[in-house]
Amino acid sequence: MGFLSFVIEYKFVILFYIAIIAIVLLNKKKFAFQAKFIALYRTKVGINLMHKFADWFGPVIRGFGYIGIFIGYAGMVLIVYFILEGFYKLIFVPDAPATLAPVLPGVPIPGSPIFIPFWYGITALFVVVVVHEFCHGVVAAAHKIKVKNSGIVFFGPLIGAFVEPDEKQLKKKSWWIQESMFAAGPVSNGIFSVIVILILLFILFPAVATLVIPTGFFFESVTEGYPAIEAGVQGKTIYTSVNGVAVNNASYLDELLNEISPGDTVVLANENLTHTVVTTEHPDMPEKAFLGIIGLQTKHEVIDASKMWLLNLFTIISKFLQWVFILSIGIGLANLLPLGPVDGGRMLHLSLSKWIGEKKALIIFSKITVVLLALIIILVIVPIFRAVIA
Repeated sequence: MGFLSFVIEYKFVILFYIAIIAIVLLNKKKFAFQAKFIALYRTKVGINLMHKFADWFGPVIRGFGYIGIFIGYAGMVLIVYFILEGFYKLIFVPDAPATLAPVLPGVPIPGSPIFIPFWYGITALFVVVVVHEFCHGVVAAAHKIKVKNSGIVFFGPLIGAFVEPDEKQLKKKSWWIQESMFAAGPVSNGIFSVIVILILLFILFPAVATLVIPTGFFFESVTEGYPAIEAGVQGKTIYTSVNGVAVNNASYLDELLNEISPGDTVVLANENLTHTVVTTEHPDMPEKAFLGIIGLQTKHEVIDASKMWLLNLFTIISKFLQWVFILSIGIGLANLLPLGPVDGGRMLHLSLSKWIGEKKALIIFSKITVVLLALIIILVIVPIFRAVIA
């Protein structure tokens, strides 16, 4: 897609982001700026509620906060493993999907296998960040640390939220208390994602299932350079047959791909189209068959047309919560990266200072930050560059 075509297709999204930046710049006296592109608008919204939660559930919050330290460090190990694995794949498995990609709802990122819809993405992102910051504030309040400010933050055009505990009071607290406060945000994102997926699995999905019947399956998109697109398979097209077997849902093809091997043939068809696809190796699991499809989903039709409004409502809520789930996990893990000012970085720096002293800790932590930041930049930039020049 050329630059002009890109601007035309995503003009409203681009205009929205430009408008956000313009609003911030026109009211810059009301904002505090950090690193030139992070704008903070300080308020007192939600602070009383944080302290009330701390008063009501103080012992429980403190107990879970301490447990959260161990969960936080486990998450830190996990995200570092993903970064290292992603770097390995970038070098030795060039066709593997990008490990990291910028989060910019409504704008497709070249090389990224995930596209975040604009309104679902922007609202889900805000909800996830609010939960993250609110839990930082609640744990701080539970340990009698004053929450000085809350507010809205703009990372360029992206909107988020923040809380500011009293840093002087925080530094006087024990290692356990400080670590639990830092871990509270990322761990709360993990807990929140579990709650969301339970709501989807046991409430919304069953509710939707009572209103519809399955009539076929489709793919959100197909990936360039893989067998599906080369065989003519199209995204958003409804298919009703796999290898001559009538199929009305996505699970049949999903199970088939787990059973067959690379090089096997899969025939996808509907009343008007037939595509013969010879599978290839999965980029991440060479022993598994791969078509090059993204977003395998079941097509449904409503049973009672008079309840279409209810189906639409449940569908909107379900899609929103699915993005809340995805972004909650992503943001929670990203904040556990042991670098710079993010939560994981503050956790690791505090522990290093406790174990080996502030001076040595700063040297080691700085080196870890530089290495990880370099890896992250490479993992983000290289797939974009490859996709642009391909």
